[in-house]
Amino acid sequence: MTSRAAPPPGTPRTLRVLIVDEDIAHIRTLRKLLEASPRLVPHAARDVEEAGRLLDGGAFDVALVSARLWHDPAAPLVRALRERRPDVAVVLLLDQDPALEAVPSLKLGAHDFLTLSSLDEAQLTLRLAVAVEENRTLRRRDTMVRWLEREARTDHLTGLFNRHAFDERLREECRARRGTREPVTLILADLVGTRVVNQSHGHDAGDDMLRRAAAAIHHCIRGGDFAARIGGDDFGIILPGADLTVGRLIARRIAQEVERRNLDEWADLVPISLAFGVATGVDCDAADLFAAADRQLADRPRGAAVVSLLRRNGDSDGPSVA
Repeated sequence: MTSRAAPPPGTPRTLRVLIVDEDIAHIRTLRKLLEASPRLVPHAARDVEEAGRLLDGGAFDVALVSARLWHDPAAPLVRALRERRPDVAVVLLLDQDPALEAVPSLKLGAHDFLTLSSLDEAQLTLRLAVAVEENRTLRRRDTMVRWLEREARTDHLTGLFNRHAFDERLREECRARRGTREPVTLILADLVGTRVVNQSHGHDAGDDMLRRAAAAIHHCIRGGDFAARIGGDDFGIILPGADLTVGRLIARRIAQEVERRNLDEWADLVPISLAFGVATGVDCDAADLFAAADRQLADRPRGAAVVSLLRRNGDSDGPSVA
């Protein structure tokens, strides 16, 4: 077997460059400059369609793009590179005074700009390498920002969303459906007996109960639903567009799934039980919907079915509760 040795530390890596220009003379000039550097491997496309095929089928580090093809956010090449290949840095080739073209082009996501008349091999190699590194740095930063945003919205014990994310989503769903007559249903679920289990078996057993309850809830909800741990042993489930009947069905589905697992894969573990409060709102505020579900959860005996209807000011259904 033939093995390929890794380059020594500090060795500049080879950059694959895609030239996109409708002017064949420009392509020839750029190829000559690029091929003079052992670090650069050039490929060329004379139109947007050919560039798209090359981008879809090959690995590139940077694209040298004629500014004539990078003028509008809806331009096919702009969309291809920004949406499908954000890993490719973009350096623009300007024909006119850079001051006239550079700023709007950079706002569309280009990392640098060059004028063909003033290029030499050393400058071109350096500018392309800097653009590639800048793009990688920006992508790492964006990845970190997304990770931090996700961490800030996640309950790390259960893997569900946390209370902050829940409150934000409930407000968004109620606001988005205001005036549409579309319902939003909220299920609140309370994990029963965790305090006793924590005292008798330790907090690890209580944490395990929470994780198992979360797993059952996640298994039973629909793809567009939103489940969160909203307190110590409390869960909230937002059902966008669902009415009270659907809310009841999903709460019952969760209860049945918990009971099935208690008798099956959880047979050797502390059994868990959930109590539910279900409320549906039409043109209602998030706070009213939550309060309606919370009252049902607090007032109803476990297993009892209670149905009532609240109306606000005579012009809105408000939350229905069960």
